[in-house]
Amino acid sequence: MYIRFKQKNFKTWLQEAAGKIGVKAKSSYFSFPENLGHGFCFADSLDRSFSYVLINAELNDNLTLHRTSNNQQGLLVFFNQVQVSDFFGIRSKKNQIIDSAKNRNNIFVSSSNLEVEVSYTPGTKIRRLGIYLSPQWVAGHFNADVKLQVEMLTSQELEQINKLLINQEIQEKLTRIFETDFTKESEKLALKSRIVFLLEYFFSTYINDSLQISNKKIIPDEDVVRLQNVEALLKNEELERFPSITNLARIAHMSSTKLKQRFKQVYGLRLYEFYNKRRLNKAKEMMLQGISAKEAGFSIGFTDVSNFTKAFKKEYGCTPKTILEREYHHSEISESL
Repeated sequence: MYIRFKQKNFKTWLQEAAGKIGVKAKSSYFSFPENLGHGFCFADSLDRSFSYVLINAELNDNLTLHRTSNNQQGLLVFFNQVQVSDFFGIRSKKNQIIDSAKNRNNIFVSSSNLEVEVSYTPGTKIRRLGIYLSPQWVAGHFNADVKLQVEMLTSQELEQINKLLINQEIQEKLTRIFETDFTKESEKLALKSRIVFLLEYFFSTYINDSLQISNKKIIPDEDVVRLQNVEALLKNEELERFPSITNLARIAHMSSTKLKQRFKQVYGLRLYEFYNKRRLNKAKEMMLQGISAKEAGFSIGFTDVSNFTKAFKKEYGCTPKTILEREYHHSEISESL
C-alpha cells in the first residue's frame, strides 16, 4: 500500500488516508482493512494550528507513507515505537536509511517542507504519535532562541533520526495516550491534555526548558477523573432526584463555579441538562414498552404529569402521547410490509 500526501491538519489527512486505503472514517477514526493489517488510526486537533494523529497497527502488507513538501515552515514531531519484522526504510531527497534493527523507539522532528518517504514491511507493529504544529502555532509559541534550536535540529533531516530516543517518562506518557477509549468524549478530551503535556515535556527536556504551552481548552487528567465521578452519579439508576450543586462540587473536589464550567466544557451540557436528558430518555423507553406516561414520569421523579409532559416536549419536541402514536403508526407500517 502506497499513500502519497501533502501535509495538512491531521484531521483532514486522516479523511484522505482513509479514502486511499479504502475505508470510511467516522468521528476521525478508522480501523485498518484486513488486507493491510489490523489496528486503528485516530486524529484530532486543539485548533486549526495544532493537530495530531495516532496510528496503532500490525501490518499484513507493505505500507509506504510518502509525504511531499507543503512549502510551509510548519513543524512535525513524531514519537515512534516500531517493532520491525524485516526492515524499516526512510528516505529524503538527500539521504536514505535502511535498518533491520528490531526495535525503534525514537522521536523524529522535521519541517513540513521536508519531503520524506517511510516504508514498513508486513508483520511490523507500529505505534506512532504524530503532532503537526502549523507556522502560525510556531510563530506564536517559540521565541527566537527556541526557533534557532528547532531549526538547527530540523536542518539535520535524517541525520538526527536516532539521536532523540524515547525515555522512560515519555514511554509512560505514550502508554496512557494509546490506552484512550475513543468511544468516550471525556477520554478524548483527556487525550488532548496528555498530548500537550507530552509535547511540553519533550521540548523542556530536549529543546528548551523555558517553553510552556498554554491552551484554555486543556483540562488536567485529575479534573477529568473527578468529572467522571460526577457523571457516574448522575447516571445512577437509583438516583431519585438531582443532587445539589454543593454536593456535586464536594464529590468533584472543585468549587461550584469550576465544576459547572468544566462539566459543560467536557460534556457539552449543563449538569442538570445532562441529568434530565438521561432520565427523560429512560422514561421514553419505558413508555415504548407499554408503561403509561404518568407511571414513567413518576418513576423518574416527576410527581406532576403536566410537568413531566412539559419537560418531555422541551426535550423531544412533542408530547409523550405523540411519541407513542408515531411508534404505533411505524409498527403498523412495518407489519404491513
